[in-house]
Amino acid sequence: MRVMTGPEATSGPVGRRRARSWQAGAVKRVGWGLADQALSSLTNFAVGILVARSVNVSDFGAYALAFSAYSLVLGISRALATEPFAVRFTTAGPEQLQRARAGVCGVALLTAVAFLALFALLSHLMPAEHLPLVLSLGAALPGLLLQDSTRQILFAAGRGRSAFINDLLWAVLMVPAFGLVFLSGRVNAASLVLAWGAAATVAAAAGCFQCRVVPSVRQVRSWLYSQRGLWPRYLFEGAAINGSQQVMFFAIGGLLGLSAVGEMKLVLVMLGPVNVLVQGIGVVAVPEAARAIAIGSSRFRRVTAGFSLVVSLGALLWGITVELLPGSWGIALAGQGWPAASALVVPMFLVQVFYGANTGPAVGLRGMGEARRSMWTRIATSCLAVIFPVSGAAAVGLQGAVWGLVAAAVLNAGIWYLQFRTAISQYPFTTGKSASSRHLADRSQPGEVAVPDE
Repeated sequence: MRVMTGPEATSGPVGRRRARSWQAGAVKRVGWGLADQALSSLTNFAVGILVARSVNVSDFGAYALAFSAYSLVLGISRALATEPFAVRFTTAGPEQLQRARAGVCGVALLTAVAFLALFALLSHLMPAEHLPLVLSLGAALPGLLLQDSTRQILFAAGRGRSAFINDLLWAVLMVPAFGLVFLSGRVNAASLVLAWGAAATVAAAAGCFQCRVVPSVRQVRSWLYSQRGLWPRYLFEGAAINGSQQVMFFAIGGLLGLSAVGEMKLVLVMLGPVNVLVQGIGVVAVPEAARAIAIGSSRFRRVTAGFSLVVSLGALLWGITVELLPGSWGIALAGQGWPAASALVVPMFLVQVFYGANTGPAVGLRGMGEARRSMWTRIATSCLAVIFPVSGAAAVGLQGAVWGLVAAAVLNAGIWYLQFRTAISQYPFTTGKSASSRHLADRSQPGEVAVPDE
């Protein structure tokens, strides 16, 4: 049977039907990604509220720091394993795919064990009253990271519905887990985190069954070696994103006071649904880009442009909604600080609109495996995202800070687009079978995780 490639694949009745089928599948996968992220965000919010209502302010502060530590470890685990997996194995053959899945889950488990050991070593430096919380978080990490890894594997396979079911299972399991804590009468941040992690562990086991994978720690060394062209740069990217945000807020707080930071954060809370959109698309974007590359450059360009359009348009529409919100509604939702903070809505949602425009180029660079270019672009744009708002704060005040952030976002959008255009002009697109899959087939060796050439 002759396989149609290039223009044939998208021309004629058969080609058009295939294109419509692919588009319908992509829309469905993105829809499941958004639904899953909405569920995940709602679950995290509910857990946070439950802890806040069950412990004192000091314990809740400790829980907030523990959750931040979990988010940091989760980012490291994704950079080491699931992000390279989404780039290089979305279109891989069954044999390479199975070994890669085992390696990814093995990395998640080993990362969790490493941080559990680190927490145990540092425990003597922490206040005694918070030691149980730290150890509980460490004990929960294997289940938490493994569940996230299986979730990402399912999304990479285009099985968003299965990923949603797994997250829903986790949410349902939290009910009896938290119920047992309350029945025991020993309700504190540590016991609630342990229950949260226990539910995640059961969901992780279910995720392994869904993926038909057994985590392999023996594959970790081979995985890290074979993916060395990607994961170090992804770690740097994550550090650049998180580091630049923290430096910016600390600098503005030092120049203008904590109230200025509070007003900016309050607006970001009101614009929070945009983050659900960004993260929901984020879990499916790189695998979709990899699938589009396998079809050809034209499809790839449309897919990446579509991601930018959806995020930017969503940010614009929600920003306008918040801007038109009656003041009394804003106060009811955000409290008495809203009248002052509302003056920042327009520049802050414009920042999200222009950052949304970066989505397609950033995803495109990931999909092409352009880790080095992506890393340096991220470092450069992160620097601008600190320099412009801090300079504006020093010169004009809070309005200078937020409009400086807008200026940085505009420049950053241009930088990402130029880097993406350069990379796509140099990428060796193929048809019928992706370049990743061909390289994987060529480099497969027993006992190793095969990867494409850089």
